[in-house]
Amino acid sequence: MTIRIGVDTGGTFTDVVLYDEETGRIHTTKTPSTPPDFDRGVLDGIDDILAGTDTDPAEVSFLSHGTTVGTNAVLEGDIPPLGLITNEGLRDVLEIGDQTRPELYDLQQEKQPSLIPRRRRLGVPGRMRHDGTELDPLDEAAVEAAIDELADQGVDSVVVSMLFSYLNDDHERRVGECIEAHEADIEYALSSAVYPETREYDRTVTTVLNEAVKRNIADYLGRLEAGVVDRGVDVPLNVMHSGGGVFSPGQATQFALRTVLSGPAAGAVAARDVATGLGFEDAIGLDMGGTSADVSIVENGDIVRSTEGEINDLPIKTPLIDINTVGAGGGSIAWVDEAGGLRVGPKSAGADPGPLCYDRGGTEPTVTDANLLLGRIRPEAFVAGDMDLVVDRTRERFREAVADPLDESVEAAALSVLKVANAKMAREIRRVTVERGRDPGEFVLVAFGGAGPLQAAAVAEQMGISSVILPRTPGVLSARGLLLADVRTDESRAYRGDRLDAEAMAEGYATLEATQRERFAEMGFDAEEVTLQRGADMRYVGQSYELTVEVDTPLDEAAVRTAVERFHREHERIYGYAMADEPVEAVTLRVTGEVPTPPLRDEPDATEEAADRGTQDVYFEAQGTRETAVYWRPALPVDTTIEGPLLLEGTGSTAIVPPDATATVTDDGSILVER
Repeated sequence: MTIRIGVDTGGTFTDVVLYDEETGRIHTTKTPSTPPDFDRGVLDGIDDILAGTDTDPAEVSFLSHGTTVGTNAVLEGDIPPLGLITNEGLRDVLEIGDQTRPELYDLQQEKQPSLIPRRRRLGVPGRMRHDGTELDPLDEAAVEAAIDELADQGVDSVVVSMLFSYLNDDHERRVGECIEAHEADIEYALSSAVYPETREYDRTVTTVLNEAVKRNIADYLGRLEAGVVDRGVDVPLNVMHSGGGVFSPGQATQFALRTVLSGPAAGAVAARDVATGLGFEDAIGLDMGGTSADVSIVENGDIVRSTEGEINDLPIKTPLIDINTVGAGGGSIAWVDEAGGLRVGPKSAGADPGPLCYDRGGTEPTVTDANLLLGRIRPEAFVAGDMDLVVDRTRERFREAVADPLDESVEAAALSVLKVANAKMAREIRRVTVERGRDPGEFVLVAFGGAGPLQAAAVAEQMGISSVILPRTPGVLSARGLLLADVRTDESRAYRGDRLDAEAMAEGYATLEATQRERFAEMGFDAEEVTLQRGADMRYVGQSYELTVEVDTPLDEAAVRTAVERFHREHERIYGYAMADEPVEAVTLRVTGEVPTPPLRDEPDATEEAADRGTQDVYFEAQGTRETAVYWRPALPVDTTIEGPLLLEGTGSTAIVPPDATATVTDDGSILVER
C-alpha cells in the first residue's frame, strides 16, 4: 500500500483522511454531507483530498468508507414493499413481538407501525420440530398461492422466516426455489441465511430489516463505486461494518443490516488505537458529531462487542461493537417544552440548514450556537476560518427561543443547554459502565468528533473520570479509524446439541470456518492470511439470555470445560453471581475471521505557525466570564504542559480545558487533560 484514504459520512460533515505510507504523513479535510444523495459528499471529499495533496488517483491503494445509508433508511422508514411467508398461524409475529417494551410502565405508548402490513404477511402449512426434524410437510400448493397473492400486491421482495429454520432450512429453501421459479420478478431473503439463530421474533425482524435496507445499500454503493472509478481510483471499495471491521460491497449488500453502525464503529476502532498507544488499556470513547453522540468501551485493550442491538425500538441481531447512541450533537436543537423544561434533541439541524450561526436558514438554537455564545468557539477560527459564523442574529434568536422562556440571561441559558446535553451523554456512559459492573473512574475518556472536545471535560467531571484524551485529529478520528480497521467477517449458527459435546461443536465450527475461508477468498485473501477465532453463546439451562465466551482450539473436552469456566467468571462479573454447580448449555457457535491492516506510523507534522493565538472571553459556570488563553494545537511542542482555562484550536475541532485542569501534549500529538 502507498496511499490510504478513509471517508466517514456524518449527518453534518463528511470527513476524509489520507495517509501516505512513504512519508508517514496524514492529511485531513471536511466537506458538507449531501443528504439524501450522500455519495456526492463522499466523492466531493475524495476530490478535495486528492487535489489538496496533489495526489495522483492511480497512487491510491486502499479506500475505506463508513456510511449512514442503512441507518437512515430504517430511521426514515424508507422501506420498499416487502412480503412475508411464514408458518401457518404465525403471520402476526411482527405485530406481537416479544415481552420487551421501551417503557415498561407507560400505558399510553404507541407501537411503531409493522414493518410489513398484515395483508402482505401470509402463512403456509408445514412445520419443523424443535429438534429440526419435520413435523408437517410443506404445502407447496399453498406456497405457490401465497407467492401469487404477494406478486399481485406488487411486492419487491419476500422474506421467508419459519420456525426452527436455523436447525433445518429445508422448508425455507424450498419456498425460495418456488419464488425463483415464479414468473414475477421478485427477490427473496431466507432467515436461515441472514440470521441462523434462535428466537423467532428477533430472527424475523432482523431478516426483514436486512432486506429493507439492502436495495438502498446496493444502489448507494453502486453509485459510489462508479464515481470512484470515474476519478481514476482503481482499488476495491471497503465498507466499514458494525462489528469494527471492513468487508466488500458485495458482502455489505448481502448483509446490509451490518452497516447500521458503520461510522460509529470506525470511531471506536480509532479510540482504542489512541488510548492503547498512550498506555491506557481501559477507555471510554465519546464521539460527539453534528447529530448525535456515540459511546463505546475499550476494556483490557479490546473493544467491547455484542451480538445484539436496537434501532428504532426494533431488535437487530448482528455482530456489532457495543455502542450507545444519544441525540446530543453539535446540531441538536434546544427547545423549551410546554411545562417550561429545557430539552436538547433528539431533533437536529443537521447539515442543511444547520445551526443558527451557520446563517444557512436555520431558525432553531443548537448546542453549537450555545458554545459560540459562551465564547468557546471563535468565529474566525471555525472550520479553519472557511465558514463565517453569525453572532448577533444567533444571540437574538437564542434569547427569544431559550433565554426568555427560562427567564435567564443568554449566557446562563446557553450554559444550561450544554449541561442538559452533557447530562444526556453522561447517562449513556453510566449505562455502559455502572449498569454493567464497571467503575467509570477507572477509565480514561477519549473525546472526538467535531463537538466532543468541547464537552469532554464537563462530561468527565460528572462521571468521576480524571483523565481525558483529545486525539490529534479529533474532528476526523472516525475516518482515521477506517484506515485502522482490520478486514473482518463474522459467521454464526445455532448449536443443536442438548449438551456441550466437543465433537458436535467441532463439526459446527468446521462448517463456519469453511464459510469464512470462502468469504475471504472472495476478497482475494489466502487461507493462511486469515486468523480465525471461535466463540460460543452460553447460558445456564433455562435462562433466556446468553453471554459470549471464547472457545479454545483444538476443541476437546478440556477446551469445553475452559469455556464453561469463562462463562461462570463473566456471569459473575456482569451480574454479581455465578452458579458453578448448575449445568451450562451453548446456544450459538460463532467464528470471527480477521486479516490485520497495517498500522499507521504517523507523527505530528512540524509547523512554523505560532501556537499563541491570544485570548478570548469565555463564560464558565463558577467564575462567569473569564479571559482565556487560546492556542493553536498543531504548533504546541510535545511534552508541553499548560494550566487551564484554555481554548485549544485545531483543524476541524476546538477543545476547552477548564480552569481546574492541565493539558499536556503527548508524543503522538494528542492532548492529555487531567484534573
